Amino acid sequence: MNDELKGIQMSVKSDQIQSLNYCAHAVEDLRETATMLQHAMPHSASVLYRLISMLQTSVKFILPNCCNLVEPDEVRQAHLDLIRLPFPCVAFEVPWDKEREGPEYIGDFRQSPMTKRIALCWDARQFEPLPGLNSLLDAFEEGGVFVLPIYWGPEHKKWTVALGGAFVPYGCELSSLDLGDAMPASRIANAAKIAVGQSHEKSKQFRSEPFPILPEFYERAIATYGSRAKADAQIILDASDEVMVLIQACSVVNCANVSTSDIEPTASINKKRRASGKQPFFSYKVLELTEERSVHGRGNAGGQHASPRMHLRRGHLRQLERKVVWVRPALINAESTRGIVLKDYGVTPLSTAI
Repeated sequence: MNDELKGIQMSVKSDQIQSLNYCAHAVEDLRETATMLQHAMPHSASVLYRLISMLQTSVKFILPNCCNLVEPDEVRQAHLDLIRLPFPCVAFEVPWDKEREGPEYIGDFRQSPMTKRIALCWDARQFEPLPGLNSLLDAFEEGGVFVLPIYWGPEHKKWTVALGGAFVPYGCELSSLDLGDAMPASRIANAAKIAVGQSHEKSKQFRSEPFPILPEFYERAIATYGSRAKADAQIILDASDEVMVLIQACSVVNCANVSTSDIEPTASINKKRRASGKQPFFSYKVLELTEERSVHGRGNAGGQHASPRMHLRRGHLRQLERKVVWVRPALINAESTRGIVLKDYGVTPLSTAI
């Protein structure tokens, strides 16, 4: 347990974190794909070139495996209220290694394991990789964030852009899931997740809009599924993890006691990469606590209940006066002799309403 706790404590120190370099490798693969598509799918190729430019200029963050940054077991309104990008265009890089693989199919939608993820997020009105995409803003005067999944998996061993992403408006509110009141694509996606146990009828939802990003691939998906609603349902399912990355990352980075530090690539490595015609590696930001707060388990303060056993608690949000702070993972009740509990926290499946 001591070694495990030590590892968690060190994970917030920038000098212990290595660059993932996902964006550099993604730029190389997407550039190759765009070149191949120039004649057969010119609109999608043009979008890919714009996305490459956004990846290159984005501010890049390294996040922990599966972005398990915050507790709670359920997403709360406090997390949604903190959705604000720290920069106009951000690339959150996240390893995605899970002990258990998910189902091969969710409804009619085949699922392939994707072990490396980039959640490319940009502030509405700042960019428009697909002409006409920002027309979504006509219904959301307050603006919002576009979230696009870019991923790598062992099946294809190549970085790929998803069929589309999700637009998350500012000021969205958490509410109970209601399939009967949902739009067709959301109903299809959420019903499929409930059927395989990835969600349930008591899950929470918030407003989100799926958007296609690769025109020719989107039209092909509509033809394959036989309806636009099913193609949009695939987009919702594909983008659900990256939307959670946005929510969790913003929940932490916008806390009062969290700052960032930079990791720079070495000049010698980038010199070699430039000489061989490869994309140079980028600099990265990592999250760090600016205040150390001791979190102690509460013992038996004269009551009838026994002290809880020692357990590891995931980081979570805490409201202090007029600011929100992030409380780091902690070993609770370390002095207890009643044994050890290792809690495997999971976020209750979140649904989107469109």
